[in-house]
Amino acid sequence: MRPWMNKSLSFGILGLFLIALGNSFCFLWPTVFHQILQKELALSPTSRSFEMWKDTSNLPPLFMKVYLFNWTNPEELNIKKPHFNQVGPYYFREIRQKDNIQFNHENKTVSYFQRRIWYYDAERSNGSLSDIITNLDPVTVSATHKVRFWEIDWQKSLSFLLSSTNRRYYTSKTVNELLFTGYPDTLFTMSKIMPLDDIPTIDRFGWFYTKNNSIMDGYLNMETGEDDISQLGILRKWHYKDTMKFFKSPCNVIEGSAGEFWPPNRTKDEITLFSIDLCRPITYEYEGTISHFGIEGYRYTIDKKTLGNDTRRRYPHEQAKYFERTTTTEDFFAAEHLSEMGYTTTTESVFDNDLSSEKDTDEYSDDDPDVINMGHCYCNGECMPSGLMNVTACRFGAPGFISLPHFYKGDSVLLDQVEGLHPNDKDHSFTITLEPMTGIPLEVIARLQVNLLLQPSETVTIFNNVPKIYMPMIWFELKVQIPEEMASNLKKLLALPTVMLSIGIIMIAIGLGLIGTILFLYFKKKRHAPTTDTTEKAIDESSDKKTEMMYMDKTSSNNEDPNVRGDRRLYAKLY
Repeated sequence: MRPWMNKSLSFGILGLFLIALGNSFCFLWPTVFHQILQKELALSPTSRSFEMWKDTSNLPPLFMKVYLFNWTNPEELNIKKPHFNQVGPYYFREIRQKDNIQFNHENKTVSYFQRRIWYYDAERSNGSLSDIITNLDPVTVSATHKVRFWEIDWQKSLSFLLSSTNRRYYTSKTVNELLFTGYPDTLFTMSKIMPLDDIPTIDRFGWFYTKNNSIMDGYLNMETGEDDISQLGILRKWHYKDTMKFFKSPCNVIEGSAGEFWPPNRTKDEITLFSIDLCRPITYEYEGTISHFGIEGYRYTIDKKTLGNDTRRRYPHEQAKYFERTTTTEDFFAAEHLSEMGYTTTTESVFDNDLSSEKDTDEYSDDDPDVINMGHCYCNGECMPSGLMNVTACRFGAPGFISLPHFYKGDSVLLDQVEGLHPNDKDHSFTITLEPMTGIPLEVIARLQVNLLLQPSETVTIFNNVPKIYMPMIWFELKVQIPEEMASNLKKLLALPTVMLSIGIIMIAIGLGLIGTILFLYFKKKRHAPTTDTTEKAIDESSDKKTEMMYMDKTSSNNEDPNVRGDRRLYAKLY
């Protein structure tokens, strides 16, 4: 085989190999990328995310900002609207640690207790822990709400106790007492001798009393994504159970993300997070796509489906027919709570900037027996205006209602009853931004407000003539961003599919180039190959003529001896 043929064959084989390898890069990169995500994102004792998840002490500081509402005119409740001044923020560095971690490889979950620790940061805070705050008395209001359906004698006993101690419906305490140290109250002592089956086992009141450096969040069981990354971070059990006692089926199911991990391949549909503080899943609706540290992320926000009690699902008929329909749409709008206060019975007017109209609840008909309005389950028999979430059931019967700060996205009647609140999207929204391919949180801005329901009581004297108002008490903000170093590594990971696709295309191009070059040279060489000797062609053409060939010495001279052989070349001559 000629040398140039050996080289051509070698380059041809190389070209075919590059084309095959390039195609593999182009078509197999999703599988390769999925395997990388499976290895890097799944939670295990050896994963990169484990140490950050286990203890946030070594991460950039995480701060919880707390704002309190100071009631400036409590004595004028029956004359003027309650007026509030926002006080704060008071900064607290928050550290989260996981205790008693146990990986359950048989069902690919991890069990743990969560510990939250707060440290006050005086330098960052706008105010002091000794600041005096006046607002509704949570203990008195909660006790009155708790006994409202009891026998009349018990209600009168409470009224007598409150009147004899000159109790009022409001109180003034320091920030420190209201938040962490708490303050004592005689009602805690009295509650121990009353026939109560659901009372807190505490002797003081404070919004975060006994929670600092505790594991009061309870037992949690979460998916690790070890075998199926699409299940990563989903909460399976809370307090050793997969259902709650606070709500009826189907709203009593533990579901949604635990809040720290999210499965990859996010879509623009809503996402669900299970809130331990609210004792229920929270739906976040897609709001838009933003750029964070140069990384594209999907932003989700609390909106109509959660705040309007209008989250609907279709269940198989054999399952849906067993659900208790105690809070139908008709019951919801006819509820005494709404009719007395004149609240609007629709949510469209409230959510003027609804960004998810294409997924409106019109897709589910109220007449469909398989459609369940999950939002109605959380009303606890007493649905409230849009913008509020009822947490009475998991707060020992206290009339607690959660909203966005300053009643943002709430029914206008909530703002009309008070003064001093100024809601806006920039300062009062609750958003979660996820990188869609990996599900990694780029930014979480958690903002929630605690409100107490003040309502009149015919039996308890101090509440005889008060109006029915949702009183803002406190709100907090917790903002978490992906660290810059982690964002840089995430960019590299996200660039991997593009790099693999580009390499594949380049390999295919080089392979095709090699094969094309070889074919070009082959045909060019064949076209310019030497032709057959013209003398032989002439002989062939005159084959009918008999010829005889002899060789002649054209250089011989007469002086040379004809018998001596010369070394000169002989030339053929035809005859």
